[in-house]
Amino acid sequence: MKLLNLLSNLGHLLGGPTLVKAKSFLIKTTKFYPSFTKVGPRVRATERGGSGFTLIEILVISPILIIVTIGITTLLFNQYGRLVQQDSRLNLQLEAQNILFSLQDDMWYANQFASTKNSNLVDSYAPGGGWNYNTTPPTLIVSQPALTTNRRDSNRQVVYINQSTCTPPDGNGANSVLYNNAIYFISGSNFYKRILTAPAGMATCGTPYQKQTCPPPNSSQSCPADKLLSDHLNTLTVTYYDANNATVTIPENAESAKVDIGLKDKAFAEDIYANSSLRVKKLNR
Repeated sequence: MKLLNLLSNLGHLLGGPTLVKAKSFLIKTTKFYPSFTKVGPRVRATERGGSGFTLIEILVISPILIIVTIGITTLLFNQYGRLVQQDSRLNLQLEAQNILFSLQDDMWYANQFASTKNSNLVDSYAPGGGWNYNTTPPTLIVSQPALTTNRRDSNRQVVYINQSTCTPPDGNGANSVLYNNAIYFISGSNFYKRILTAPAGMATCGTPYQKQTCPPPNSSQSCPADKLLSDHLNTLTVTYYDANNATVTIPENAESAKVDIGLKDKAFAEDIYANSSLRVKKLNR
């Protein structure tokens, strides 16, 4: 009613027909919808015992609550996504470092870095054209002495090719050392390690503790599956250095090698990356 009186006073002071018409419209409206005149703090205090909300208050506050709720939910969702990405990135970095740790032993104990597999070893599942270091991305081929047990076992013995006698195992210098190949290669985004050792027809003095490995579809008890080092490989580079620390292109001329590895994964619909590198000088000559 205060609004009606205000309009009436303004109409008389200004003499404007528009305000008079507005007053007339409000009078008709409040008669037709009498409940509208009960909206307000006084009615709420008297008719509702001082509690509750009016319809207008609810209509005003509801969109605000919805907007605030959406904002908070979006913030929490994005924060969760960042935490997932951070955790995935740390795991990927750890995976990259573990790969290089597994490479480290083979490179340390190498007698040479090789351009291709050793000629006296056989691989029925070699790629077309045979194993070659100069592929894209590169293949790392390491030649290393075959042992009867792992390198950290104090009772390990070198395995020899039996060309004379196995008493003693080296045949008094007549037997040659058996050299295995550890081949690190890429298939798609998978990074594998394959072992090549003495073929079935080769007589040896001592039994190599490492078995020859095969592609997973062709694996068996006698030929275990190639070791999958990672299924997230993105980049791989191998750089070879001679004794003067100069880069060389022929692996056999290298005294050390550096491996740079990059992994890639997806977390929370976003690509994440991890990189690691390792340079190792071979101990054997």
